[in-house]
Amino acid sequence: MTRSTVPSAGAPVDVEGGAQRPFSEHAAMARAYPGGRMTVGAITPLEGFEGPVPSLAGHIERIQQAERAGFASVWVRDVPLLDPSFGDAGQVFDPWVYLGQLSARTTSITLGTASIVMPLRHPLHTAKAAASVDQLSGGRLLLGVATGDRPVEFPAFGQDLGSRAERFRQSLEYFRVVLEHRFPHVESPLGRMRGTDLLPKPVYRRIPVLMTGRGRQDVRWIADNTDGWLYYTPPLQQQAENIERWRELTRGDGGGFKPYAQATYLDLTEDPLALPRRIHQGFSVGRVSFLAMMRAWQDIGIDQLMINFKHSRRPVAEVIDELAEHVLPHFPPGRSGARGEHRRPVERTGP
Repeated sequence: MTRSTVPSAGAPVDVEGGAQRPFSEHAAMARAYPGGRMTVGAITPLEGFEGPVPSLAGHIERIQQAERAGFASVWVRDVPLLDPSFGDAGQVFDPWVYLGQLSARTTSITLGTASIVMPLRHPLHTAKAAASVDQLSGGRLLLGVATGDRPVEFPAFGQDLGSRAERFRQSLEYFRVVLEHRFPHVESPLGRMRGTDLLPKPVYRRIPVLMTGRGRQDVRWIADNTDGWLYYTPPLQQQAENIERWRELTRGDGGGFKPYAQATYLDLTEDPLALPRRIHQGFSVGRVSFLAMMRAWQDIGIDQLMINFKHSRRPVAEVIDELAEHVLPHFPPGRSGARGEHRRPVERTGP
């Protein structure tokens, strides 16, 4: 049975960070990325739907089902405005409000953002919200970050689309300084701080930050300034080359193992023997071929497969049950209580 990480009733909250745990012992990272093998995550909303807006019917129950089934993590999206031409409004709810509810309605599953659009939010607001969710969930937050890919959002927030890459770097630096230091002295184009502090501090000495896509940044910068990389689903050989480059850039830097994850749309067919057919950023496939694909992805070094169910033609509750019986036992979550398990990668074998 998986140990609950939800804080017990009446337990004191370490809001000032006086008893923070080492990052090397981060239980949410250990559950999501044990190192040397792949786990499986789910991207919200956990339903198949036509058009850009989901029904959200039974959305909490589906996430609880995913937790019981053996998904290592669940990821919420940051989509502040509906752009019908883009075709996907995510889970609709504000990610921080939604994560607050998920903190109370789940016990051990890692909670991630995929991803917070850093240039559209002030880094103090992002830091306050992230540390709050982290404390309320018992240290289960992984922060996926992005520069934003929906141009219509930027003028609505009074932001310049062309400067989003630079603002992203400024925001991430500000975010980390205020959460990882007490009473920091900040001189940033985004604000100045002196003689004040941001509370609460996170459960561990820092909140894991994972880059989504390239974000208009150099890959070396991503390797040096984040704790992992969330990517899409290119052809297998291209992905293998991406991962090899990532391992070269992150190996031996003293920061420990930095995972590489892949987001994939899945339409699991009723016929378990159906061969894979390409769909938008993913596959329509039967479970037998899907299991073979997952093993190939694991062999090239993917640390977590993040499944998006938007194009599912079957009820997702039914799909989760099938994955729980036939697929997920081959890719179990890491041990949440394992000290630093995610920092010990195992040498991979080729496909």
